[in-house]
Amino acid sequence: MTPSISAGRRYAALGLLGLVSVLNYVDRQAFSVVQDDIKAEFALSDTMLSLLAGPGFAIVFALSALPIARYADGSDRPRVIGLSLGLWSLATAACGLVGNAWQMLAARMTLAVGESGAGPAAFSLLTDIFPVEQRTRVIGFMQAASATGLSLGVILAGLLSARMEWRHVFITLGLPGIALALVVWLFVAEPRRAREGVAGVAPAVFVPLSQVFRIVAERPTLGWVALICVSVPITGFGLLMWGASFLLRVHHFEKADLQYLGYAILAGLVTGNLVAGWLGDKFGTHDLRFNARLAGWSLLTAFPFTLAFVFLPGAVGALISFVLLKFLMTLWIAPVTTMAFAIVPTGMRATVSALINLLIILSGIGFGTFLAGALSDAYTGAFGEQSIRYALATITVGLLVGAFGAFMAARTVGRDEAAQKETLPAIAG
Repeated sequence: MTPSISAGRRYAALGLLGLVSVLNYVDRQAFSVVQDDIKAEFALSDTMLSLLAGPGFAIVFALSALPIARYADGSDRPRVIGLSLGLWSLATAACGLVGNAWQMLAARMTLAVGESGAGPAAFSLLTDIFPVEQRTRVIGFMQAASATGLSLGVILAGLLSARMEWRHVFITLGLPGIALALVVWLFVAEPRRAREGVAGVAPAVFVPLSQVFRIVAERPTLGWVALICVSVPITGFGLLMWGASFLLRVHHFEKADLQYLGYAILAGLVTGNLVAGWLGDKFGTHDLRFNARLAGWSLLTAFPFTLAFVFLPGAVGALISFVLLKFLMTLWIAPVTTMAFAIVPTGMRATVSALINLLIILSGIGFGTFLAGALSDAYTGAFGEQSIRYALATITVGLLVGAFGAFMAARTVGRDEAAQKETLPAIAG
């Protein structure tokens, strides 16, 4: 870590960036709560609604994430984060001003540009100012902040939509981010680039894009990480984006009752991320195979609880299952991200973070959300109002594919970590 940065400044930066992550997911998840109202006002099918929630957001996110991350890797990262936050906050408020589905699509696309920039820059910044033995906990904390945002998005949007129309919900949730963007801009400083883990090791060097792709091609573990990031989010985001509609349609929840889904998300995701961070730092710092195996077993165990959520007849049992499946599904994120960071140079970590985010967003929000909506429409003839239940059951296969990728990564990560240690002096030189 950089000796010039005090512990107080490190944790202050972590706290502020955690708040940024909270707002990121509050703004993103609010759509899922009011999407049935948007569907009714604009006379949309589930398939068209899923295009607004998924591909309309994800494709733009994918196109903008990597260029912004490359810029962040060689520039003032707090400024990138502040500008990104300000943009997506304005776009969230703009969602409340639209007059038709196409205007909503434009607002969602602008939201995607903003949200694509903050995460990679924040993770890159934090891995520079915290030592290697704390990185999994730091990433776990940031993922827990994201989970808090997901849950608060459901809770706040549910409570607000019970008292006001959906347009006012977006405006109310978008405005606080503008103030936080100014705070980040003014009070989070760009540190000197940290050394690779501990003092005495070669400093980080900005890695050319051609070398980034060469390193990715030479590290098979990154391929298995990619498989995990493509498969698991199909299930995860499908459940998150359609969970509220599932409870409204199948279990006949009122809007205010959706706060309980938010509490379930909070309990499962926050606890899972914090536990994953602690386990990864305690057992995975000196043996990255542990991180991969933790991901594999947690995803396998989550599979039956996911089926329980969609098929149990009572709402209470469904919500308890949701807590457990979200806890287990979350255990892979921080350890797998830390594992990926450990086998690449510091100067390309924001880029790797952006690639991970890109895969998660494209597969989860871009495809998983759309797939669940399209399947719900396709199953309507056979299952009627229950079609969303069978659509969510279908997408659970992503957990099994992700578990396979994690166990395969456990077989290759040791060699890739050794290759990274050999590559570091050549890059620094």
